[in-house]
Amino acid sequence: MITVGFSTIGINPDFIEHIKNTCGPKNIEIIPFENKGTHSLSEAYNIILEKSTNDIVVLCHDDIYFDKKGWGNKLIRHFEKNPEYGILGVAGSVELPKSAKWWENPSKMRGIVNHEHEGKKWESKYSNSQGNKLDEVVLVDGLFIALRKDRIKETFNEEIKGFHFYDVSFSFENFLENVKVGVMYDIRITHKSIGQTNEEWENNRIKLSERYEDFLPKKIKLNYDDKINVLISSLFFKSFTGSEMYVFELAKELTKLNCEVSVLSDIGDPLVKMSKKYGIKCYHTSEPPGFKKGDGKWSLNTVNGPILSEKGQLYKINEPSFDIIHTQHKPITEYVCNLYPNIPKISTIHSEVIELEEPIINDMIKKYITIRPEITDKIVNDFGIDESKTKVVYNPIDNERFNTQKINDNGYILFVGTLDYLRKKTIYDILDHCKTTNRELWIVGENKSDYLNDLLSNSSVKYHKSTHNVETFVKNCHQTAGILLGRTTIEGWMCGKDGWIYNVDDKGNITNKSLNTPPKDIDKFMSHNVAKEIKKEYIEIINT
Repeated sequence: MITVGFSTIGINPDFIEHIKNTCGPKNIEIIPFENKGTHSLSEAYNIILEKSTNDIVVLCHDDIYFDKKGWGNKLIRHFEKNPEYGILGVAGSVELPKSAKWWENPSKMRGIVNHEHEGKKWESKYSNSQGNKLDEVVLVDGLFIALRKDRIKETFNEEIKGFHFYDVSFSFENFLENVKVGVMYDIRITHKSIGQTNEEWENNRIKLSERYEDFLPKKIKLNYDDKINVLISSLFFKSFTGSEMYVFELAKELTKLNCEVSVLSDIGDPLVKMSKKYGIKCYHTSEPPGFKKGDGKWSLNTVNGPILSEKGQLYKINEPSFDIIHTQHKPITEYVCNLYPNIPKISTIHSEVIELEEPIINDMIKKYITIRPEITDKIVNDFGIDESKTKVVYNPIDNERFNTQKINDNGYILFVGTLDYLRKKTIYDILDHCKTTNRELWIVGENKSDYLNDLLSNSSVKYHKSTHNVETFVKNCHQTAGILLGRTTIEGWMCGKDGWIYNVDDKGNITNKSLNTPPKDIDKFMSHNVAKEIKKEYIEIINT
């Protein structure tokens, strides 16, 4: 059922025996092609294809070994379960750039391969394992190429001379003919070579880049329903402030939209604990995905041997396979731009009056999401961001928690938010209103002020610490109050409550205030609808 062929300077009986012992199926066909430099690999592989008697043909290097037995059975199952695929490998890329150097952007690489050189062995992990599933790519590496002869449209291009880029040409030309190409993760191979470039490699690279000039760059286009890997970064991810809840609600809903979601932040409970229920991975900014902090004890494996890590030093140990990074806050946005220069980014701006929320101008950031129109005006007019690179997508609110079920009016006005300089004048103004109307003011939030005790000297003020269960307060209030168009105003609207919106400047001075009834288009604030809009933006950016 399987033919295994390889080109070699001298036939090694031990290698043939290794293939037989590890493949699985007993009746495999092995075709060694003894090649003293008379044939290019394209020519040698076409001869092997012509001689082969099976539909499934494996073409591989002669300096590899299989780490586990039964790889042939897995290969057969892959072709049986995925009839649309004609070519499979163990390493490849979802993109071929104009240079034709397919590993130019490590974030586009897929697969896991072990390497062994001068007695040292290490793992090259180009992307996270998908288990027994395939990753669609535009090309595979010639280390190991498996194909179905009845599914391919092109054989090896014999215009490609020598031993380089024959694999790129073969798999990419078939890809252009709508033959699906994939990378497997459940067949593990060790390559007893590190691969090197030379003059022939460079000549063939130039030849291919010119040959495919009209098609490059070329990459796998994603559909909306496809799975994508998202990293969301924020300054903090611990408690229940507005931006933290934005990240949590968005991450939670994205997991329901076939997204693998990770959060990079100054993390802590309760949000980390809550996130685990949805399969959201959380990383501290001190040790981001793909990096490891040195402690002076563990060693980093390199081609030159183990290197002892330095305490506190951050080391890159692999290339994370994130499709996109969604940033919040100026400092963390700068941080991830430096860490992951090859991964496209989208940035949410949460405020027009806080310096921490100023946008980073960087070509890596393909779109700026603003949570209200006034922020768009600010970043366009003050920072020169092209309006076409902005989109208003409002705060995501969980309508399963905030709705008109079991609501009451217990008479108090509710203010939810951190007690700080920015909210001080608003809180005292709404307190005056409460006194005039003989109502209580209930405040829920983290205290970072020196005025809480003064507030509590008023018998009409009730204070509660920050909590996730804020819907209890919202459902029983008379009205809400808050600065700008914050989460509490929207949560109140979803519960049928009117809301006082205070517009303030960067010092907390009140510029205007108004009482607002719930809008008719309340659906645009619902978490699942917000996440759908955001994922559409992700897909558009990834496909660009």
